[in-house]
Amino acid sequence: MGSPCSAEVAALRRGERFSFSAAAGPLPAEVADAVAEACRPRPASILSLPFTSPAFHRIQAETEACLRRLLAIPDTFRVLFLAGGASAQFAALPLNLLGEGGRALYVDTGHWSLRALAEAARYGEAGVAARGAGAIPPLADWAVDASAAYCHLTSNETADGLQYDELPALPLPLVADMSSDFLTRALDFSRLALVYAGTQKTIGIPGLTVVIVHERLLGRAAPATPRVMNYAAQAEAQSRLCTPPVFPIFVAHLMLHWIEAQGGVTAMATALARRSAAVYAAFDGSGGVYRPVVEAPFRSRVNPCFRLADDETTEHFLRAAEAAGLRDLRGHPAVGGVRISLYNGIGDGAVEALLGFLDAFARGRAQA
Repeated sequence: MGSPCSAEVAALRRGERFSFSAAAGPLPAEVADAVAEACRPRPASILSLPFTSPAFHRIQAETEACLRRLLAIPDTFRVLFLAGGASAQFAALPLNLLGEGGRALYVDTGHWSLRALAEAARYGEAGVAARGAGAIPPLADWAVDASAAYCHLTSNETADGLQYDELPALPLPLVADMSSDFLTRALDFSRLALVYAGTQKTIGIPGLTVVIVHERLLGRAAPATPRVMNYAAQAEAQSRLCTPPVFPIFVAHLMLHWIEAQGGVTAMATALARRSAAVYAAFDGSGGVYRPVVEAPFRSRVNPCFRLADDETTEHFLRAAEAAGLRDLRGHPAVGGVRISLYNGIGDGAVEALLGFLDAFARGRAQA
């Protein structure tokens, strides 16, 4: 990596700035260039492509086909491309899956799983299968009722820095919010009944949520479910019951094919493991300057989170990082601290600059 501060100094000299935002991941340069070119008005712009056109239907079909290849999605699952953010699925799930008098279970491991639980409780009975802070409870301690309509978990807690290393096998349908680790690892669909993910972190831009749902879960929606939120209705209409998010689907199309060209999900997982290992090694080698908030077996590879000695040191760190061209490292407002996001589109140069800064800052604190 060179001298302790060489990476960030070189970046400053080049005027480079790198975002580690948890809200939206960067697009690789070649994908961003292709998006920009497609927005030009000649011969026609993607920005004005009608969703009823054969051209868009081809883009959508190719996007789904690539996604199926990358994740080895079985034919028994339907892929839906829905407008809006993943938080809309917090309501859509109970509306579609609870049925008459049904009960859902939720595993509460942090900010976003708790948000999902609170929203589900507005539409029916939602209980807690397990609850953990800074760790995932052992499966043997989960209160799992096989008669429940489904069990929901958040595979990667973006705000809290906690991640499931492996999704559990349960005797009831498992639903996973994978908004922040989608396409960063392979999935075992024999354990999953439904996966949903906003695309803005790992495979695109805001405005699109992908829902992958087993056919057996379709047709259970409550009568009052809005048709645009009804999974069965959207599946029948090929996700075009209303105007779909054409532009975000196009960006996902480019991003998915980029992932495939890089070597697929295996390549994404390998790169993420390498980068996150280097980040956690920087934490461990900091002499206590950086203090991870999650127990080692459950630390997120995608969103490493840590604290410093106090709020004053945290603010000093964030100002210094900004000056070094490293942006958007502040932790979630509900959690605090510092958060690093290592989504699929981030480049090695950004990670190297970050590691150089982490080392230099820790050395500076040790000498202070």
